[in-house]
Amino acid sequence: MIHHPAAQYFGKIILVFAAVVLLWLSPASTVQGAVSFRPACPADSPPAASWAVLWFPRESDFAVAAGRELLARSDFPAALCYLSLAEPYRQQDPVFQSDLGNALWETGKSDQAIARWEQALALDPTLDGTLNRLWKGYVQTRQWTKAEDAIGRWLVRHGDDSEATYTLALIRAARDPGSALELLDSLNPAPPTLEKKVRELATVIRSAIALRVPEYIFARTGEELLSLGEPALAEEALRRAIERNPNYGEAYALLGSAQEGAGENPEDSYRRGVALAPKSALACMMYGSWMHRNGNLTGARWWLLQAWAATPGDWNIASELAQVDFTLGNIGDAEGWVIQAMTAHPKEADAWIALARFYIENDYHIEENGIPAAREAVILAPTNDRALDILGLGWFEAGDLSTAERFFLRALEQNPDSAGTHLHLGMCLQEEGRIAEAKPELESALRLDPSGPVGKQASGMLAKY
Repeated sequence: MIHHPAAQYFGKIILVFAAVVLLWLSPASTVQGAVSFRPACPADSPPAASWAVLWFPRESDFAVAAGRELLARSDFPAALCYLSLAEPYRQQDPVFQSDLGNALWETGKSDQAIARWEQALALDPTLDGTLNRLWKGYVQTRQWTKAEDAIGRWLVRHGDDSEATYTLALIRAARDPGSALELLDSLNPAPPTLEKKVRELATVIRSAIALRVPEYIFARTGEELLSLGEPALAEEALRRAIERNPNYGEAYALLGSAQEGAGENPEDSYRRGVALAPKSALACMMYGSWMHRNGNLTGARWWLLQAWAATPGDWNIASELAQVDFTLGNIGDAEGWVIQAMTAHPKEADAWIALARFYIENDYHIEENGIPAAREAVILAPTNDRALDILGLGWFEAGDLSTAERFFLRALEQNPDSAGTHLHLGMCLQEEGRIAEAKPELESALRLDPSGPVGKQASGMLAKY
């Protein structure tokens, strides 16, 4: 029997259609001999290739495309899910390994992420973006030796990267302070955001080295790293100080502060500090301040009084004692401490800052005493970011939001890395109803103080958006 050509053509279409329907209805385990799985990669909205991944599980291009789409959307758990489906087929693909590392990192799997980035660079050493992420990953996970090596490789290609140079200098300062000086000197001129930090760290290291006492060199460098907001590296330096002198009480106290800043338990270090140096104002104050933060007001007051006896008139000690006495309800004694400090140092901006903070942070006689004290601090030190910030906070508490904002902005011009000022500016903008502008300020506060009290307050405010 002879069939009409058109009939043959339509017959083929029907067969193709039937095959597609059967494919659609068949379980995924029957396609290409795949192991049975379900597309358990939930996303806010499915990526374009999600159905293709379901029906062609061994065609890794579909899973990779879905994963990369989700990476671009910052939907990291779903991205990791899809990229993991493609992993068995992409072992030798360096770009894929890098993408997988990015997804792992963003989902908190730092060790696995670093292993993927290392594998990607072993396959293709020219991957600049991967090398950049790798050296930063090493820093965040405290793999200092690997970080030094990776940053060194990065700087061979990008010698003008001041951030990388500064980070390498910080690592060397913690591990071998003298070796950091050449790098710090090379940052001349340093970018405005780093200029003050570079200058002060270099000055501290040179002054400490001049005394030729190894444990002091590490302890003083660790203290400066702590003030620069680098608690993990400060801890590295301070441990080296203690290795050289196991009876160095002040180094233990500073180590406690570094551990606290890094989110670790500092109690043993603080206790060891005062046991070894019971007459050290630094060790006693740090232990007393820690007790204060943890609600032990009686113990805090006792140790702070020991610190005051060692260094009477110190405004830092006075400020802590004032806060403890204020909390205990001893208002007259509390005010007396900061007035004593200011009277002993009438030309010191820090003494006036301590006085202003007492009134403003406790919402006590803000306009009568707090703002005038903060104004005096600004007159004495017009570029001191802490003075500008506390004056801004005073006006904020007094309800003058436009003046407060102006001083917060001036403070950030002097110190863009002040978590507290970013928080205060965010609070001010939020109070003015400028939510879109407030949010990045709060995010900056959280980024700069992720585990501290400022960051926690910022996180709580962001959670409401």
